Amino acid sequence: MKKLAWLGAALFASSAALAQTYPVKPIRLVTPYSPGGAGDWVARTATDRIAQALGQPFVIEPRPGAGGNIAAESVVRANADGYTLLFATPLLAINATLYRKLSFDAAKDLVPIGVIATGPYVLYATGSLPVKNAGELVAMAKQKPGSINYASLGVGTGPHLGAVLLGLTGGAEFTHVPYKGFGQALPDLASGQVHFSLNGIGVADAFLKDGRVRMLGFTSLARMKEYPDVPTVSETVPGYEVLGWYGLAAPAGTPRPVIERLNAELVKATTTPEFSSQIEKRGLIPQSFSLAQAREFVARDAERWGRAVKASGAKIDD
Repeated sequence: MKKLAWLGAALFASSAALAQTYPVKPIRLVTPYSPGGAGDWVARTATDRIAQALGQPFVIEPRPGAGGNIAAESVVRANADGYTLLFATPLLAINATLYRKLSFDAAKDLVPIGVIATGPYVLYATGSLPVKNAGELVAMAKQKPGSINYASLGVGTGPHLGAVLLGLTGGAEFTHVPYKGFGQALPDLASGQVHFSLNGIGVADAFLKDGRVRMLGFTSLARMKEYPDVPTVSETVPGYEVLGWYGLAAPAGTPRPVIERLNAELVKATTTPEFSSQIEKRGLIPQSFSLAQAREFVARDAERWGRAVKASGAKIDD
């Protein structure tokens, strides 16, 4: 018993020492985004603040491609020592079901550290469609199954699967019209060739002013502070929620004290008024999840997107 007690005390002391000394060198953050985009901005803004507290810089390493799988795989294969992290997004949850062949299991091979921010999509509808909210859109689709179509950014993307979830939640059928980018889809949405689409805040502002496109709702459960008059989709289609998000993850096996330290500093960074203001101006909602809350959030997100992928029948072989 004395030997076991001594061993336990030694392990505790070792963990405490690790938490105090980590990090002793720069931390590599692998992202699935190219430099200059919204995701890259969030990654740099959040880690700049964490770096100040840790006393070591974050080196951002963009590794775009394969729907985020290249970035995720490189982190999974890295040493689990806290010096290689992943800038995590819903791509992890989507790809787990979308891709037939993956060299890793995100649920087992990666550990959530925390969530930086979440962001709803906007449900945009063409101005010529005689509906005022998401519930009326769903009701119209129920009357004539398949007659209401929607634009997406391609098979397996958030706008595609978010629309699939809207159909599942509301009991309606929609027709999918994939585009290579929202820049191509927007003119068709404005002209009425497609009826609705999910996308980010601000992307359709030019057409909102003249009424050719309308905002039917946000896909979050709560209304956005900057748009108090725009309802949520869930107000008329109960149970519907779809969120984009940004977070941090580490390879499985990363020492618990390191994960706890990173989570603590992430929470401090995301709860400062300055950071919150910066994030909210981008149409995002800052978060301060504990480790347990982050794990629960990511698991729930994986279940939601997995359900959408299965219902859509989408599969990617690569």
